[in-house]
Order: sequence, then C-alpha cells, then structure tokens
Amino acid sequence: MRLILTAICAGSLLAAAGATGASAQSMAGHDMKGMNMSKTDMKAHAQMGRDALKMDEMRMSKAMMAVKASDFDVLWAKKMIVHHQGAIEMSRSLLKHGHDAEAKRMAQATIDENTKAKAELEMFIRKHGG
Repeated sequence: MRLILTAICAGSLLAAAGATGASAQSMAGHDMKGMNMSKTDMKAHAQMGRDALKMDEMRMSKAMMAVKASDFDVLWAKKMIVHHQGAIEMSRSLLKHGHDAEAKRMAQATIDENTKAKAELEMFIRKHGG
C-alpha cells in the first residue's frame, strides 16, 4: 500500500512539475520549511527522494557494468563518465527532493564539477580513439 501511495504521489508531483515547467534548477535554494505540508506529506516527499536516489544508483551501476572497451584506459574513462553522470543525477534528485540549503549548494557544486570532469574524460576518449 505504501508503494502504491508513493507511486501516486510521484506521478502527481511529476505531472505538476511538467504542468508548471518547474525544474530542479529553478527550485535550487528553496526549502520546504515555509510550505504548509503535513507530516505525512513530508514523509512521502522524503520517501520519494530516497526512491529517486535508489533508482539513480541502480541506473549508474547497470550502466557501468555495460561499458565495454578493448583499451583499459578508455574503459576506465568510459566507466568514470558513467560514474560522474550518476553523481549528477543523484545531485539533481537532491535539488528536487532535499530541504537543506547547504546540501543543495553542495549538490549544485557536484553537478558543476562532474559536468566538467565528464567533458575532460570525453575529450580523452576522443583523443584515444574510444
């Protein structure tokens, strides 16, 4: 029953976000303290955040296991790209579901740093024929 309620809440939030055009970036720096949410709503929102992180981790693990390359250095770089993308996705989940302004600041910094690191790794792969 809890899973069904979580799924319904997630669907409702996704629909609302799509309807309003809200994005994780536009919500950065905002916390939920000023919102009039019940304890039940807050718990459901926190559970959606945990579920989002779990899905982010599962996608990253699956993608890392699927990476192939004959050259070890290129293989490493490709796996690191997936790793950095996972960090970006987890940080976006924090921006969407988190409450703490400092955590959101760190999540945005993580997105920025990992985006740069991904670009460097992609350039390495291009130079090394991957």
